[in-house]
Amino acid sequence: MSDDSSTSESEVSACSSKFDPLKTLYSSKSTAPVENAPMYESVNQYESALESKNTIFAVGNSALVLKLKAEKEKKKMEEAKELEEKNKQRFARYGGLVPRRPLPTRMTKNVLTRIEKMEGPLATLKDCVDQRLRVKVITRSAASIRGVLHATLIAFDKQWNLALSDVLEVWKRKSVKKRKIPPCMGVPVPKGTAAKLCGVPVVTETPLGKGVWECTRHIPQLMVRGEHVVLVNIVER
Repeated sequence: MSDDSSTSESEVSACSSKFDPLKTLYSSKSTAPVENAPMYESVNQYESALESKNTIFAVGNSALVLKLKAEKEKKKMEEAKELEEKNKQRFARYGGLVPRRPLPTRMTKNVLTRIEKMEGPLATLKDCVDQRLRVKVITRSAASIRGVLHATLIAFDKQWNLALSDVLEVWKRKSVKKRKIPPCMGVPVPKGTAAKLCGVPVVTETPLGKGVWECTRHIPQLMVRGEHVVLVNIVER
């Protein structure tokens, strides 16, 4: 720091040719040429204030800054409102020409929804489902007719897959004089927990003569694939 005794008035005077800025900062003799001069944060801000009027203010004029900001926001809102009004007037004549289409509603598709639109022979099955009619379904094996199912139809699809309830299955088989059991299956498998939860339907066998037996069993629910269906007949109406 320089001593004030060695500092002359010409060195701290801004109008003098011997002006020393460093001594002016630390000297008590330095005085501002203009007492009410505005203060800026940097030289760049001062130069910008000279180039643009009423946009950059000196330190201590926060009220003017807020006022200028409020005026800009107001002007921006007025311009947006004016643009919106112009767009309304511009497209007003086209408002009644294009009809507004409702948004499409995507409907869930499953077996139950497809049943409602069935036509032809499948429409008859739909009546059986609605009225809970008893039907007789003739099933086939690999080479011939296997048996008959008397049941109530619950649901179906276009491949003729049938969901049945309260099923009475009837089929015929020939009596076997001697059963050939493979060596690996000589020991019977013990009953597990699955048989306790859902018991195996009991098969009733009735001899018809000439080595032919008629087998019947009752099944609470049954799913029949369409490839096994030969004929569907309505028993009750």
